[in-house]
Amino acid sequence: MQFLRVRPRSVTLNLTPLIDVVLVLIVFFLMTTTFIISSGIKVDLPPGGAVQPTQDNDAIIVITQDGALFYQDERLDVPALRAALVRAQQQRPGVRVVIKADKHVQHGQVVEVMDLAKTVGIERLAIGTMPKKASE
Repeated sequence: MQFLRVRPRSVTLNLTPLIDVVLVLIVFFLMTTTFIISSGIKVDLPPGGAVQPTQDNDAIIVITQDGALFYQDERLDVPALRAALVRAQQQRPGVRVVIKADKHVQHGQVVEVMDLAKTVGIERLAIGTMPKKASE
């Protein structure tokens, strides 16, 4: 009696489908993740009670502690800020201006920026604040 000898086959693991699935998952998570865009300008906002998140179509004006004006992360003087607000009002009627002023900025400068926005026809204004801590 003669037995057939079966040679063991070499087993290989094909990694191509696994890599494809992992890459598809990475792309899926990157596309569905929301990214929080935060301004690179450092301001110490005063605490406030009712905090509403800023929206993508808001015009954000930042006033730093030394009184510098920034519009959409670009440093501007008052005439350039007026021109930028006029463009924003023309491109997006009903735009909301959010003023994020450092808590050490003088009240008069915030009022000046608010008045500037009102003179170009912007009716919706908001003041940026930080949420109050639970202990307060």
